[in-house]
Parts: sequence; structure tokens; C-alpha cells
Amino acid sequence: MPAKKKTSSAKKPAKKTAPKKAAAKKTTTQKAAAPKKPASVKHAKPAGPREQKLASSALKLVDQAAALLRQGIRSGANTSEKARLETKQRAHSLLTKASSSLSDALQEGSSTLHKIIGKL
Repeated sequence: MPAKKKTSSAKKPAKKTAPKKAAAKKTTTQKAAAPKKPASVKHAKPAGPREQKLASSALKLVDQAAALLRQGIRSGANTSEKARLETKQRAHSLLTKASSSLSDALQEGSSTLHKIIGKL
């Protein structure tokens, strides 16, 4: 068997550094700062009627799903597992409809942008 090397556990002494001499302070003159211009603020355009209609319909679907889930929480112990599962599935389908309608709107918008950019 090879002999194991002994590891020394003694710590090396820390190196002492000479204290640094204080650097001579340099005086500088500061120029008056130029007055800043206010940043241009872009105002968001209100969404068009089509986008508002899509957003409101999606919000209605989300509200219906939330109402279903709240109702399920209130009646939790009084309902069977099957009824809770059906409620969950209905809420999930409502959320899926809302998500798909918003996704379709985004897809239409992005395809329109691509067409416009392609014409440029």
C-alpha cells in the first residue's frame, strides 16, 4: 500500500502590506450641467373597437370560469368528486376559449404586420 502524505494543517501567516500614503487631493472644476430636456413620452393609442370586443369577450369567459371555481370552493365539502371534476373541466374549457380567441387576434395582427413589412 502506498503511504499517505501528511497534510499540514498549519496556516500560512498573512502577508503584511505597508500602509498606503495618502494621495494628494486634486481639485477639479466642475462645469455647469446642461439642463436636461424632458424625455418624449409616447401615449398609448386606445384599442380599436374590434380589439376591445375581443378583450371584453375574453374577460367575460375568464369571469365565468372564476365564478364557477368560486362556487365550487363554497360548496366544496357538499359536492362529490365527480361534480368537482366537472366544474374544473368547465372552467378549464372557458379559459381555453378565452386563450384561443386572444391567440387568434394576436396571430391575425402579427400576420398583418408581416405582410406590411414585406411590402416595404
